[in-house]
Amino acid sequence: MCVCFLFGCETWTLYCRHFKALEAYHAKSLQKILGLHWWHKVPHTEMRNRHSMEHSVMQRQLRWIGHVIWMQSNWHPRRILYSELQHGQRAPGGQKKRFSDHVKAILKKCSIPPDQLETLTSNTEAWKDVCDEGLTAFDINYDQEAEARYARQSMIASTPASGPRCHISGRICASEFGLRIHLRSHRPSVS
Repeated sequence: MCVCFLFGCETWTLYCRHFKALEAYHAKSLQKILGLHWWHKVPHTEMRNRHSMEHSVMQRQLRWIGHVIWMQSNWHPRRILYSELQHGQRAPGGQKKRFSDHVKAILKKCSIPPDQLETLTSNTEAWKDVCDEGLTAFDINYDQEAEARYARQSMIASTPASGPRCHISGRICASEFGLRIHLRSHRPSVS
């Protein structure tokens, strides 16, 4: 599935919203393949099994960047990678992020210094090792950010900071309506 879906992703210039859409599609596809439904309550982190779509795209793009840099200087892909707009400017409302900007962002996410790109790609085996190390660092950061996001969301959802307080149990409710519902639990049950 991913092979067909990510065909040609080496040259894509992606924003965060694109990665989120890719992740959502990937999770939905995995749910269909594995026969999972919402009541199974399997988190997406378990389904994606350690590699996100962003990881896959970045891995392919780093591989492609190394391949382009190894090309002869007169070949079109290499000339385009290093080219700049000579005259004029980009059209208004057009693409705001260029591929070279995207490459720099990928290198930054993977802790690869962009100014040393030429020297790092000079040896193919060393470049593969650098890419693997960078993607491992990216995965660690990605997982830590996801855990921090989950902790923030669960902390926000668990207890409201302010709101009406129950005079019997001291529980803080999110709204007046919630307090009225909660007060029903203190009524004696009629059998």
